[in-house]
Amino acid sequence: MRYKFWFWITNIVLTSLRLLIIGGIGLTIDEAHYWVYTKFLDLSYFDHPPFIAYLIKASTFFFGNNEFAIRFPTVIIFFFVNWIFFICAKKLYNEKTAFIGALLLNILPVFSFLGSVIALPDSPLALFWMLALLVFIFLIETNNKNYWYLLGIITGFAMLAKYNAVLIPFSIFIFLVLSKTNRFWLKKQEPYLALIISMVMVLPVIIWNIENNWASFGFQLTHGLGSSLPKISLTLFGRSVGAQAGYISPLLFLFFIVAAFFCVKDAYKNKNQIALIISCFSLPVLFLFNGIAIFNEILPHWPAMGYLVLLIYVAHLTSRFWRAKWFRIYSYAAYGLALFMIITAVLHIFYKVIPIEKLVCKEQAEKIRHGIYEPERIDISNEVYGWKEIGNEIRRTIKIYPPEKKPFIFTHKSYLASQLAAAVPELVVFCISDKINAYDFWQTNLSDLKNRDGLFICNDYFFADPKEKYGDQVFTTYTDIEKFPIYRNGRKIKNFFFTVCKSFNPSKLPHPYAANVLKPKKDILKELIKCDHMIFKFINFTMKSKFVDFLIMPISYCDSKGFNISLCLMIAAYIFILRKNKKDHFWTTLIIMVGVLIIVSILTHLLKSHFGRLRPLSVFGDKNVNILLERLNIGSFPSGHTGAAVALCTFMFMFVRKYWYLYIAFALCTGFYRIYVGSHFPLDVMSGAVIGIFFAYVTTILGKKMCPKI
Repeated sequence: MRYKFWFWITNIVLTSLRLLIIGGIGLTIDEAHYWVYTKFLDLSYFDHPPFIAYLIKASTFFFGNNEFAIRFPTVIIFFFVNWIFFICAKKLYNEKTAFIGALLLNILPVFSFLGSVIALPDSPLALFWMLALLVFIFLIETNNKNYWYLLGIITGFAMLAKYNAVLIPFSIFIFLVLSKTNRFWLKKQEPYLALIISMVMVLPVIIWNIENNWASFGFQLTHGLGSSLPKISLTLFGRSVGAQAGYISPLLFLFFIVAAFFCVKDAYKNKNQIALIISCFSLPVLFLFNGIAIFNEILPHWPAMGYLVLLIYVAHLTSRFWRAKWFRIYSYAAYGLALFMIITAVLHIFYKVIPIEKLVCKEQAEKIRHGIYEPERIDISNEVYGWKEIGNEIRRTIKIYPPEKKPFIFTHKSYLASQLAAAVPELVVFCISDKINAYDFWQTNLSDLKNRDGLFICNDYFFADPKEKYGDQVFTTYTDIEKFPIYRNGRKIKNFFFTVCKSFNPSKLPHPYAANVLKPKKDILKELIKCDHMIFKFINFTMKSKFVDFLIMPISYCDSKGFNISLCLMIAAYIFILRKNKKDHFWTTLIIMVGVLIIVSILTHLLKSHFGRLRPLSVFGDKNVNILLERLNIGSFPSGHTGAAVALCTFMFMFVRKYWYLYIAFALCTGFYRIYVGSHFPLDVMSGAVIGIFFAYVTTILGKKMCPKI
């Protein structure tokens, strides 16, 4: 069978079908919220990193603000996820296994609809997760160190998509520790450089969090781990596992449990490298989130990346046991159920084919709230209906007012505010809530709304009476609540409620509701300097001891007399090593080493003159700095001593690697003692180290190209 041919036919046909349906379904709560991100483009956001925002922004730029444009990137991304998944499975096993896995990927509800149609951060995360797996497979096959740098870039993009991506480096580290044949990479520089690359790429998210008092990291940790002390609950765990089984489909979920067991057994007992790769890229995710589920509620799609990679081993077991009749019967039942679930779900969203009122007890089926039968309230497909109607009603209501007296639109729930904003993209929707959410970062000043009327909108799911919620001081008067019903197939499915609130006074909002409820935004440079000073004081004061003073005193004494004894000792040691290990090219390597020193020294001297940063002695004064002999007042940034020491370390690492621990020890000690004696701040030392590494590396590479035999 031509598996590759039929894979492409399947992938192209299913992608085309998805492109045909994505414009006919209203936005979910999450999708509307991520669309609102695009109106406030930033380095990151309260809920998530920024990648999903830029994807949607690019798509809506070309296709306009509509459902098709918002979901278009997800469909295209899933097309490539399918392709990369096929390549990974083929390289690990064979083309047949890859085709089986790709078919399963397209019938599992969590991927075939949620991951391939709905615009979520998990979509780009899946792309970069699979790319990371593919590049890692290439790396293990070829031992080509350059793949590490590509892996660092991909991991950086994954971290910009969703915080779960921090598990990618963890998965790689576990594999390297457990794989005897690949453990040598832990002693190489490339994995650590790859990690540095990914961290540099995620700097926008870190900077945003520093400026906003670590709000996003704090929110996600609380959201994921809970805000109170862990309390084990088997009910929570059972509910979480049940939800995951529903997202995977119950019969196939058993496949994954069995596959996880056999995969670990294969990796541990048979020392199978393929099973070990799959285990390391899937099981940490599954164990982490299901471990959290024991004491805190998780969403069923959070561990999806674990299932995505483990699916390769599920396909492998399917291919391996297919000849067994009992296995084929069970497989057909499992595939049929999963396919039935996904087709039924899609048809229900469009045509409401599931008779929910017949699936609940009679008492619940006849229960009515706000004129809506309970089955309509629990039908989650109704969530995507009614937004165009409510958008038109908002426009009609606003149009009645003269331009200078048009009320602003607001609500009390952030996700409701986002869906209203998507319904009327030409208008601004405010969220005045007593809980911190993304809108607190976007509407930092409500003073422009003073004395204006507000149109408060809510629905059955998030009902609130604005008069009870805000009181008579925030708004002077409130009109009666007007009901706007939404119908589907002739049956009422939800209500929206309109209230005009007169003369807004933002100064009377209780503190939790106020726009300035968050701490003031921090200046990134000031925060870095504050952190710099804090670390300096810790090293210069807290770590001070007579023993360390005794060790450093001779070096500091020479520095105070203008003689750099530490650098001279390093040069002498390195010359001895070069003489012993590079006899044939000793003078050439020595000239390159001198060149590295001269370049780095000149550059650090010029930068000192340019920046003129005050030394700790000038910043804190005599009584607040522990000085050991050398008294310096200006020219702190960057550290010339550290730059030279790290440059020599880099140079020697590239020529005689076997004494790497000695070079690193010299470099670290130099940086530490420059802070300890009160001559430099930590940032000065770090900048000197970066300059030393970069220019030593460039100079050495050029030297090697000019003299290729060394």
